[in-house]
Amino acid sequence: RRAGIRAGFVWGSSLRDDEVGPALWGEVIPRALTDGSLRPMPEPLVVGEGLGDVQAALDRQRAGVSASKLVVRI
Repeated sequence: RRAGIRAGFVWGSSLRDDEVGPALWGEVIPRALTDGSLRPMPEPLVVGEGLGDVQAALDRQRAGVSASKLVVRI
């Protein structure tokens, strides 16, 4: 430890218990996603449509996926 330096942590689960979480998830993030200033990365790879394709998507993930986000549209 160095004199005069303090460290603090914010746990993600603690955000649900105060005013920051609802503001962040209900206002800031949806607005940023809409205006393009926040983009999900990596780009989603749509691998199916509907509940019938969920198992195939899970099998594909278990087989090994690198730097990809698999998505099944419901």
